Amino acid sequence: MYALVKIENVDKAKVVNIDERDLSNAGNDNRFQPQIAPDNTTLNGDRRGLITFSMTFYSAATNLPAPITGLRFTHYDMDGFTNGTTGWYREMGCVTNATGIITSSNPATQLLNAGDYTANGYLWKQYMGSTTEHGGVSSDPEVALVAEYLAASSVVFRMGYDFKKGNGSNLSSPSYRQYAAKFGCFSFVNGGTMPVMYSSFDAVVNDKSVLVKWITAQEMNNSHFEVERSFNNTDFTTAGIVLDGFAVNGTGKSYQFKDNSPALQEQPVAYYRLKQIDVDGKATYTKVLVVRLQAKPGITMQVSPNPFAESLNLRFNAAASGTAEIRIVNNYGQTLLSKQATISKGFNTVQVDGLNGLTPGMYIAQLIMNGTVIDNQRVIKN
Repeated sequence: MYALVKIENVDKAKVVNIDERDLSNAGNDNRFQPQIAPDNTTLNGDRRGLITFSMTFYSAATNLPAPITGLRFTHYDMDGFTNGTTGWYREMGCVTNATGIITSSNPATQLLNAGDYTANGYLWKQYMGSTTEHGGVSSDPEVALVAEYLAASSVVFRMGYDFKKGNGSNLSSPSYRQYAAKFGCFSFVNGGTMPVMYSSFDAVVNDKSVLVKWITAQEMNNSHFEVERSFNNTDFTTAGIVLDGFAVNGTGKSYQFKDNSPALQEQPVAYYRLKQIDVDGKATYTKVLVVRLQAKPGITMQVSPNPFAESLNLRFNAAASGTAEIRIVNNYGQTLLSKQATISKGFNTVQVDGLNGLTPGMYIAQLIMNGTVIDNQRVIKN
């Protein structure tokens, strides 16, 4: 299958580059990334400009348009910036003939539903982007819009800007803005191959938050992930939505989500799982991770020396025999060193060596017993 993109209409804007390559991240090259410049002939007044694109999908075997069931169009990075106290520059996105619209609910979307309008013979649903700049071609869910289609061989969409001067000084209009969109569809092979295979799935307590991170070995027709949390391992709710990650190999990606919910401070244990959504809406779940937010009485570990140079000693009481794992984690939630030890009921001491290669700074020593995170202690490397 291949696709043909056309510029159907130009309204107070121009296309600088119809599909910009991302030299800093080759994984983004599977996106449609036009560069669109605003109309600079009316710098002193409010204005709006939009480019209308069409994308038609063809069968490579027949060279004829090929309807795709379960197609989704994701418009990424709809952001902007403020001007004075009442003005703004917002990127815009408009879709037509979609059967559904998805925006992030947790974290809350920064997109403004600007209502429907008619132009060029289409009824458009228009969304204005954030007035806050997000770094790079951001995949942040707060500034992403997903349109769903039942079966389509062609979709039409608009990308552009809305500028309101406000009471600030004249806005120096940018030479262009980078836009990004991605198309996905489902096409399962016989046998129901799993759409996503995982290399790792972990959660780390960091101060008053929990960092959930996972790496995929391969992905097929993946739409997005929902991070689900429970405090009783029965009733799970969505803690956040992650639309995209960072490429780590030819077929997989690295993802993370930071849970800052105030409810974490009131509970001793939290349970996390991933809900992976295919482009056709089907869902699969990972195993459940258990994270101890507050140490159990009698199990709180003591770490010495702190600050440390080459090694750490961790002392703790265990309620039962089993296996303990000690992890040294940085502030980004990355596990830098892991050691497993067989422990007995009662008082235990585990020594962790080989830390002289760590750069000076702050780390987290994490105690995991029988698969459950028991305690975390901040330590400093001299």
